[in-house]
Amino acid sequence: MPRSPRIFGYNTMREFRLIPAALLVWMLTAMTLLDTPRWIIFALVVTVSALAIFFRSPGHLIFDTGLGCVAWALAELKIHLAHNYSFPGQLLAQLTHPPQALDHGGWLLRVSVPRYPAEVTLICRNQNLSPEALPGSYISAPVSLGPSHRPGIAEVLLTAPHCDVTAPVQGIQRWAALAREEFRQAVLMTVGPDAQGLIPGMVVGDTSLQDAAETQLYITTGLSHLSAVSGANVAIVTTAMVLLLRAVGQGPVLQSIAAFMGLVVFLALVGTEPSVLRATVTGLVGLLAVVRSAYMEPMHALSLSVLGLVLWDPDLSLSYGFALSVAATAGIVMLSPLLVHKLSFLRLPHILTNAVAVALAADVVTMPIIALMAGKVSLVSVLANLLVTAVVPIITVLGLAAALLAQLPGSLEYPLLKIIEPCAWWIHHVASWCQSFPYATVAVPDGILGPAWVIVGYGWILYALMNWIPQSWRRRAGKAMAP
Repeated sequence: MPRSPRIFGYNTMREFRLIPAALLVWMLTAMTLLDTPRWIIFALVVTVSALAIFFRSPGHLIFDTGLGCVAWALAELKIHLAHNYSFPGQLLAQLTHPPQALDHGGWLLRVSVPRYPAEVTLICRNQNLSPEALPGSYISAPVSLGPSHRPGIAEVLLTAPHCDVTAPVQGIQRWAALAREEFRQAVLMTVGPDAQGLIPGMVVGDTSLQDAAETQLYITTGLSHLSAVSGANVAIVTTAMVLLLRAVGQGPVLQSIAAFMGLVVFLALVGTEPSVLRATVTGLVGLLAVVRSAYMEPMHALSLSVLGLVLWDPDLSLSYGFALSVAATAGIVMLSPLLVHKLSFLRLPHILTNAVAVALAADVVTMPIIALMAGKVSLVSVLANLLVTAVVPIITVLGLAAALLAQLPGSLEYPLLKIIEPCAWWIHHVASWCQSFPYATVAVPDGILGPAWVIVGYGWILYALMNWIPQSWRRRAGKAMAP
């Protein structure tokens, strides 16, 4: 009997062939930014080259080590340019992210400085920052320099007694800012307090209506990713367009056009900040996983995304947000199909089994990173994410439509906001319920021991799923699922 190449790994290996290059580029860039001794970096390149020769893979030898050396050189070049840059006393810079209010007063701004090779953090002491300080606007400030404890290309922290907007943002970015404000006001006037903070965050990434307690609530229960523009938002919007066109019998070409148009509308509304663009890339990888593209496999697309983004912005190699996004996408693509099969003994509807598998896959691969980042992990995140899975697409898709309708007269957004209000209420109360559990979060050891403990713990859980499920359960599940 002929063997299927997909089962025995041909297509799988073809899909994974860019993973070594992506990992090497990521590692070399991160090691360079962390000021790792050059002989260690060189030893890593030599080791990868030796492995490629040993396994008789000249393609990997040339491509992987070549891209790795390019990434190393680019990171070294940007560090050199940053070290030799002289900041003027009166700084002119462009805002790249929305200003963040600091607890002790003042504002944290992320700015792009002309001819400086990385974004810089600017602490502005203004108590009342101009409402024109929006991403894309230019500000002027008398700055003083200090050391930054954040690893990366920019090793300086700028502080200023005041910041003045010299060139307000124009065009689509200004429309997006005004549209988000209109949507925020519509939410305030339409929905109850339990849903007000969540809806703008889930739809357009606006968390200004969340207080510190609500923000911590979602962090504790592993739901904070819902209140940020992430790859999941992009995947939901584009997938909804694909499924809508597929339902009315349209082909792949029109489905792709509809997904692209939905993405354009989404970006026009939430803005084109760097974090949003990065989320767009990972979200499109998720779309590939849904539509099972015949032109590019999801892991192949994810590897290309990592290569392009890290080469474009080396600081991403040290970004927890980027690592979490990539890890979650990879886990869902690679682990969830296997977990769906192993969870068949539960005899749940397929859509629910798939939701459990996706939540568990994302949790398994992201928990070690969260442990390293926060020093604690949530034990209720899988349960919380599973309980809210069904309502997240409803809020995202209908919320986006409501945000667009809020720009028109007549309160056309009112019925849509009323439809999604119970969904947001449900998420809020699921988070409150899960937070009330004993040991909802547990602390882990500092340093590398924290992620190591998490990996060992989840390793045993996966091993149990793979090997310790009673065979009788599996046989009954197999018979139940048989046609």
